[in-house]
Amino acid sequence: MLALFLFSRTNKGITATELSKLIKVTYKTAWLILHKIRSMIHSSDNQTLLSGSVCINSAIYGRPYNPSVHKHPQEHLLLIGSSVNEWNESNYLKIKHVLLANPKEKHIPRFETKAFHQQHIESDTQKIEIVTGFYTPARLRPLLVFAKQASKWINNTFHGLGPKHLQKYLDEFSYRLNLSSKNIPIFSRLVHLCIKPAGYQLSSS
Repeated sequence: MLALFLFSRTNKGITATELSKLIKVTYKTAWLILHKIRSMIHSSDNQTLLSGSVCINSAIYGRPYNPSVHKHPQEHLLLIGSSVNEWNESNYLKIKHVLLANPKEKHIPRFETKAFHQQHIESDTQKIEIVTGFYTPARLRPLLVFAKQASKWINNTFHGLGPKHLQKYLDEFSYRLNLSSKNIPIFSRLVHLCIKPAGYQLSSS
């Protein structure tokens, strides 16, 4: 319970090094505790589907500037999806890491957007706007702002991440943002997730 409180007390987040010092455990134990919390958040997010009016956009985490059509080794492709209201404001945000077979490819293929649709959007959703080109003016600026905020948060708090655990940290960022936008305390929601890990999700509408 103390770990949940420390995890949720600021929007900045907490590292395993910081947690290990605060609760006086080894770094490995602290890392495992945080990994379990993030896995719980990841499962909750996967069970919460986008609905209503949905926007999807491509984005990149990693190297800040690379105008080349080839992906830099430190760049990680993302799909950002959001349910939006009538004022085009985000109701629920998802940021998903796209892992491609070709590590140099800087293009999100259609089957990846189709997979995102099948896994993260309600099947009866009719209004879906998808923009995956990285150099098109049609890209949705509000979603790109969320991508930049996620990158900044990860880099400032955890000093950058590789592909292995990136998804769970992206889910943590989205989880914090989704709750704070609705003025829902993170701690109480995490407690509910611990008690009801398979049946207590945040509404996307």
